[in-house]
Amino acid sequence: MPYLVCDECGGYYELQEGESPEDFLLKCDCGGRLRVVESLGDFEGSKIYEEIDDAQEIPNSEGIKKQSRKFLSQNIFKICIIVAVVGMLIISAGVFYKNGSYGVDSSNENEKYSQEQIDSFMETAFSPDDYGNKYDRVGKWNINVVRVRIMGSPTQEDINTLKKAINDINANVGDLKLVIDDKNEMEPDIEIYFIPHSQFAQYSVNPSEADGFTLWLVSTSGIYGGNSAGEIYKAKVFIGTDQLSQKRRSHVIIHELAHSLGLHHNQNQNSALCPGGPDITEYSALDKTLMRMLYRNDILPNMSRSEVETILNNSRKNFF
Repeated sequence: MPYLVCDECGGYYELQEGESPEDFLLKCDCGGRLRVVESLGDFEGSKIYEEIDDAQEIPNSEGIKKQSRKFLSQNIFKICIIVAVVGMLIISAGVFYKNGSYGVDSSNENEKYSQEQIDSFMETAFSPDDYGNKYDRVGKWNINVVRVRIMGSPTQEDINTLKKAINDINANVGDLKLVIDDKNEMEPDIEIYFIPHSQFAQYSVNPSEADGFTLWLVSTSGIYGGNSAGEIYKAKVFIGTDQLSQKRRSHVIIHELAHSLGLHHNQNQNSALCPGGPDITEYSALDKTLMRMLYRNDILPNMSRSEVETILNNSRKNFF
C-alpha cells in the first residue's frame, strides 16, 4: 500500500485499503508537506498531491497530525469575514461615489408629497404669469457642481446668509452641489452681485421695481455649449445693497438664490418665494421640499406641466 511521508520530520502513514490520499489534509504536525510514495524505500520521484479542503480524519502515526473538520470550519469562518469586509468596502465605495455626487442619495423618487406641496410646486415651477414671464417647461441645472462667484460689496451678514442658504440647498439636492469659488479660478456658473439699486438699470431692470432680481439662461436646444433644452447654463443674481434693512436683504438673498435653481414665484405664505409674503430669512420646510421635487432624477429639464403632474400624482401621500 502507498505511504504518506513527511520529508521534514521523517514521519509516515501507511494508507489502508479503500483509503485515498484525497481523503486527507496533506500536512504534517511539524508543518511539513506530506507526499505519497509507493514504498518507504523510494522517496524520490513520488507523486505530490495538492491539499484539499475537506478531509476525513486519519489516525496519528509517526508525527503525522490528526486532521479534523475544525480546521475546515476555521477556514470557512475566515473566508466569511473576508467576504463581509469586501462587501462593506464595496457598499462604502458606492455611497462615496454617490456623494460625489455629494452626499446623501437624494434623488427622492420615493418621497411622498401632500396635495398642498404638489400644488405649490406646480405653481412655482410653471408660473403662468410671473411679472410678464410665462414658464411652461422645467428649467434646472444638469451638472454636479455649480460654481458661485460673489461680486460687489456684501456685508458679513450677507455672506453668512448666503452660506447657510447654499448649505441648505446642498443638503436637499443630492446630485447638485453649489460651491463658492473664492479664488475665482474657474468661470462661474452663478454670479451674485451685491450692488446699489442705482446700478440695476445697467441690467435693464428699473431700480424702483425690485430689491433684487435674477437673470438665468436656459437652453432651448443643444446649440448652447452642448446643453440640452431646459438646462440652465448661466445665472446672475443681483442684490440691492442700499435702501434695505439687513433682514430684508437676507430675505432677498435666499429668494433670488432659489430663482437661480429654476424655481419661480408662488403664493404660499410659508415659502421664501412668495413675493408678498413675510421676510423669511432662511428656507422653510416647504422651500426645501420644492427643491427636492425639482431635482428629482425623474423630473427632467424641458418636461411639460402634464409630464410632471403625472410623476407627482404617483408620489402623492396616501392618507387611507
